[in-house]
Amino acid sequence: MVHSSHQSLEDACADIAYAVHSLNDPNISIITPAPHPNPATDTGWSFPDTQPGILAAIAAGANTIWANTPLFADHPLITTSLPPGIKLIANPPKVVDVVDDKAFTNKLLQHHGFPTPKSWLLEGDPERSIERLGQLVYDLPYPVILKPVRGRGSEGVQLVNGFVGMLDALDDLLNIYSIVLVEELLEGEEGTVTLVPDGQGNFMALPIVQRFGQVSGVMPVLSVREEDSWHRAAKIECQKAAELLKLTSVTRIDIRKKDENGGKFFLFDVNHKPNLTGAGRPGRDDQDSLCAMAAKGFGWEYPTFVRKCIETARYLEEARTIEPQGTVVGSLDNFTVWEKWSGKGNDGVAGNSDVEEK
Repeated sequence: MVHSSHQSLEDACADIAYAVHSLNDPNISIITPAPHPNPATDTGWSFPDTQPGILAAIAAGANTIWANTPLFADHPLITTSLPPGIKLIANPPKVVDVVDDKAFTNKLLQHHGFPTPKSWLLEGDPERSIERLGQLVYDLPYPVILKPVRGRGSEGVQLVNGFVGMLDALDDLLNIYSIVLVEELLEGEEGTVTLVPDGQGNFMALPIVQRFGQVSGVMPVLSVREEDSWHRAAKIECQKAAELLKLTSVTRIDIRKKDENGGKFFLFDVNHKPNLTGAGRPGRDDQDSLCAMAAKGFGWEYPTFVRKCIETARYLEEARTIEPQGTVVGSLDNFTVWEKWSGKGNDGVAGNSDVEEK
């Protein structure tokens, strides 16, 4: 087995590879660029996620690639000719390419009855006057969240409290992104659900990690006894969402209640390549990711969790052929429930008066 990674993800690759070594399983071995990587450093544990890096790993004898890197439809793992029998640990690249579109994913889930935040799309237009832009965003239910349609984690995400702040934020973001997503602010209890394939075509949901009430930097993990009916319902919704989206590997979905009055959780972010750092290497005792925390709450120490991830491997040729749910091009015309922005409705496309209603 070998890891292929983006440079900024080398720490997780090193954690994973070190954990595999600690399993002492004669049936699993790690192939690394350096013959004996230093456990105290991140380098030397993973190959680059480039065509030369992938081919070098295969030439070194790898038969399984753990793609600890953001994939997309024309990633080298898709376009490079590789020997038959190679396996992949990652969600299917074509699926990831579509799920990475936050607007599409939210609306797809909403269409199928999943609870998601109200959201709007705003398209940049250099010829539009500031007056027209102001008309489009004046009546939004502030405060709102502004984020790029595509992007990892909190990249480009901003909390906007009012109309003036929105104009300033858009002035910044629309110089970088052509389309941005506006989302209602959820202010209630927040958590995250880690999903692991069970080998039978379904997902199992690990304990919810609550994203508040940290003690010494550690987030609380809800035991089964501490879960209420809303927590259990949220875990089931996340399992069903991952299956609908045709995901096949470890996934994390963030959930949050609308306010402090309780009630149901909303699904607001599907992370198809979650952070998988974990304790084990020297100086890494406090580096458990949210997924590793959830696994520990389930009774899996980090090396066991890594083994469970390895068990999700499937043949690369099969992963390459898995098509996403409702494949589309571009957020503005990618789903039938988008409506023209009117300044009144709950759902709409903002800032594109030429978009026809579906």
